[in-house]
Amino acid sequence: MKCTEAISLFNPYLDGSLNGSQMQNLSGHLKSCRTCKAEYGLLKKTQSLLSGLGRKPAPADLALRIRVAISQERSQSFSRRYQGLLVRIENAVNAFMLPASAGLVTAVVMFGVLIGFLAVPNKVAAANDVPTSLYLPPRLTSAPFVNTVNADGPVVIEAVVDTDGRVGDYRILSGEDTEAVRKQLDRALIFTVFEPAMSFGQPASGKVVITFSNVEVTG
Repeated sequence: MKCTEAISLFNPYLDGSLNGSQMQNLSGHLKSCRTCKAEYGLLKKTQSLLSGLGRKPAPADLALRIRVAISQERSQSFSRRYQGLLVRIENAVNAFMLPASAGLVTAVVMFGVLIGFLAVPNKVAAANDVPTSLYLPPRLTSAPFVNTVNADGPVVIEAVVDTDGRVGDYRILSGEDTEAVRKQLDRALIFTVFEPAMSFGQPASGKVVITFSNVEVTG
């Protein structure tokens, strides 16, 4: 029997758990090997000392300590699993939010472009040709002194109508442009009333083209 095999049998030998053949071989090896015999003697002495100490009673709160330790271990294990689940959920949400955010930004941009297209009149259209759903131009409602303007021919003006339906300013587009004509226009326009322009359902300033003749005003 080799020394390594003999040393591995010391504890079972002291506990009496070896079979007869193993006990006989180990006893023969201890008689012939001083090193193993000395090692076995130290181990036997240590066992004797431990046996002399007697059985120490367990602490009264040992069961409570064990239950607390088990509970803490379970809590830590659950916390680790919960944190892992949160990380997986966060990664999934982040992966979803990137295309969703890009889609939202695209939708907002497209909506802004569409509103801008509808709100701005076509550049090639006439000055008063605007989308009626978003903008309505001023409309003439009363012109009591329209026949007081006399000129050699028709006078076409562009008038600026404020939110109260009154003419704030004007310019002559075609026709006679003299001081006498302007005085007659001023007198006629001061009493002329319009229904103000409407922008998104609210009164707004606007422009209107009016043609004056000897006996006629059209708007």
